[in-house]
Amino acid sequence: MVYTGTYIDENGVGHEISLTEEDSIEALKNDRDALLRRYNTQRVTVRQVKAQEGEAMRFQLTLHAPTHYLTSEDDTEPKPCDEMTCTLVCMPGYPITPMKAGYAPDRHLASPNVGRSGWACIDEWKVGVSSMLTVGDKLLHDMIHDPSVTRYDSVANSDVVAWHKRGVERGAFPTIAPKELWAPEIPPLPRRRAGPPCRRRPSSAGAGPSARPGRPGMRQSSHSGPRPERQAPASWP
Repeated sequence: MVYTGTYIDENGVGHEISLTEEDSIEALKNDRDALLRRYNTQRVTVRQVKAQEGEAMRFQLTLHAPTHYLTSEDDTEPKPCDEMTCTLVCMPGYPITPMKAGYAPDRHLASPNVGRSGWACIDEWKVGVSSMLTVGDKLLHDMIHDPSVTRYDSVANSDVVAWHKRGVERGAFPTIAPKELWAPEIPPLPRRRAGPPCRRRPSSAGAGPSARPGRPGMRQSSHSGPRPERQAPASWP
């Protein structure tokens, strides 16, 4: 199985990308490992769960910080809570095939960019740029009501737009400093004391070009073409 897509470079030129099923599986594993290491475990829990039929991978991303939720499609009164879980779904052909994300319909995030049925807007999927890492980052910032990721120009729930803006104006949003989401940096190793030089053993292996993490085996050919239009799902399954 070969998956194809179009990567748009900074000049607006389209490049056709092809990816084998083996390449897609390797990209999934690489990005999954990076996702599991990415966040501060005091604030964020990432758990891989069983994928459903037709899916490649499924994760549950849980925020442990103040946020707000709604209980139904008709609910317009955000309620405070200290935990929120979102489901991330990777489809076969990742990272060419777009991901999906959403919340439980009876406990979904109160956000202008979350639909009333619980599906989450993850912005336009850009081949070669978007990944489960960029999606996870966007969702977590949205969960703490960080206005830096809020799209007031493309809302999925207009009932909470004024509420969200008021929270920003009075300094209540974001609910925590965004830097608290990230895993702490690993401190550098202590400097080694001076000692006798080590003998370097000769190697017969040649150095080849390094593969971009999470993007193995992509092949591309240039062609001009329009940017793909973003399509939002009508509902979250």
